[in-house]
Amino acid sequence: MTANEKIIALVKPEYLSKIPKIFRKHATENTCKLIAREHSDLYKAFEEEVSAEEKEKMKKIVNSIFEERMKKHKML
Repeated sequence: MTANEKIIALVKPEYLSKIPKIFRKHATENTCKLIAREHSDLYKAFEEEVSAEEKEKMKKIVNSIFEERMKKHKML
């Protein structure tokens, strides 16, 4: 499992289900790129084994990004 797959697995299912399939790959890849750029240490941790604390931090970050973008596009 790649770091991106591990990160996207933490996203709330209701967020992903509201994103049209044609945009889902774009949305998830760009979110992972943003996290890799802004939270590089935490992203690197996901390339290996992650602790429960790191998972919880990442879960908050990735879900807040999705929530923000979904509000912007009036999906929430």
